[in-house]
Amino acid sequence: MKLKMPQTLSIIFSLIIIMAILTWILPSGEFDRIHNEAIGRDVVIAGTYKVVASNPQGFIDAFSAFARGIIDAAEVIAYVLIIGGAYGVILRTGAINNGLKAVVKKLEGKEFLLIPVLMFLFSIGGTMAGMYEETLAFYLILIPLMVRAGYDPIVGIAVILLGVGAGFTASIGNPFATGIASNIAQIPITDGLLPRVIFYAIILTMAISYVLWYANRIKKSPKKSFCYANRKEHQESFANLANKEGHIRFGLNQKLIIIIFLALIFFMMYAVIRLGWWIPEMTVLFLVGAIVSGVLGGLSEKEFWDSFLEGSKDLLYAALVIGLTRAIVIVAKDGVIIDTILNEIVTILSGLSKSSFIVLNEIFQIFIAFLVPSSSGHAALTMPLMAPLADLFGVHRSTMVTSFQTASGLINQFSPTAGVVMAAIGMAKISWVQWLKFVMPLLFAQFIVSLVILVLSV
Repeated sequence: MKLKMPQTLSIIFSLIIIMAILTWILPSGEFDRIHNEAIGRDVVIAGTYKVVASNPQGFIDAFSAFARGIIDAAEVIAYVLIIGGAYGVILRTGAINNGLKAVVKKLEGKEFLLIPVLMFLFSIGGTMAGMYEETLAFYLILIPLMVRAGYDPIVGIAVILLGVGAGFTASIGNPFATGIASNIAQIPITDGLLPRVIFYAIILTMAISYVLWYANRIKKSPKKSFCYANRKEHQESFANLANKEGHIRFGLNQKLIIIIFLALIFFMMYAVIRLGWWIPEMTVLFLVGAIVSGVLGGLSEKEFWDSFLEGSKDLLYAALVIGLTRAIVIVAKDGVIIDTILNEIVTILSGLSKSSFIVLNEIFQIFIAFLVPSSSGHAALTMPLMAPLADLFGVHRSTMVTSFQTASGLINQFSPTAGVVMAAIGMAKISWVQWLKFVMPLLFAQFIVSLVILVLSV
């Protein structure tokens, strides 16, 4: 008898309950913190951990965390829904459908080449600019493109998420990971640069090779797809979209819509890096893009809002999951056990040999990254403790920076607490378990490689 895997929401619910139970088992505790002006965050002060009044999370606390998680993730949820709405409008104009058909026809027999090129480009964004949330709009383009090219939605996700993830995991100069961690560790961002460059080349090669292998495998034998059970739904949702909307000629206005949409995405990345824009400003771009697309596409007022609502509805599940994953962290924070877990980790690590310290530190960093998926928040929490601890073992602080960013990069490619992961699989109409089956062999191999490089860099 084949076991039925739990739904994504059931997994998230279970993690919330587990975290709530831990608040009854673990003592509550806190580190003192000081504001770091350079990174704009409060960072912990080593050696200041103290036990505080216990605050176990009961039935009401655990279940109300669902609503509180959605409230806490309101900005990201709004961003996802507005992107979905804008995409719905552009889809209604026929520009996406006919544009994708034109691309597939142009690349007929060469679709394979698109995978390594795009993964390399996304990896550059991850390793140099810390791209992550900014990639959400690309999934709406790449997933249908890959399905129409004869692959499955997993390949569409993998090209973006594993490309960015490889760059993030082996970050060379990502200001939101390497930059902040190096600042807290009080070392130049160039410290440890050569090992990171080598690491980046290895990790990216592994990711590209794995995606190419999987894409070729399912192209030859579709039944080997990890989401083959959803094939009919995927064909209707992604491969046959043009049939739903009817045939619309790929004319000048539609080409302008595609150009404007792509220009908005690339300008958004520039604005985030150079102008300090974030989610409220990014939503403006997509709203403007939707309006301009609606005008160029000749949509009536009713058609515009109907398609906007339809597009938002398609991403409602993804938006809901993003909010609910925040509930896991909220329960841990309200139960005041995150600092307790971190203090226990530091205590365990302090009595180890150098090699054991490196290996277990990486494992513990991954666990912390699960609780704190934000790379800057993760750095602010762990680096003030791990950098001085590394000194006691004669380990260079740059090794701790590499260890932190590796853990953060790996976890944010599969963790249910990572909003972008859950949004991407929601857009692709696959389950978290299906994504996990695909990605874990690669991430485990990358984890082993990271351990080898960290040990050798000591």
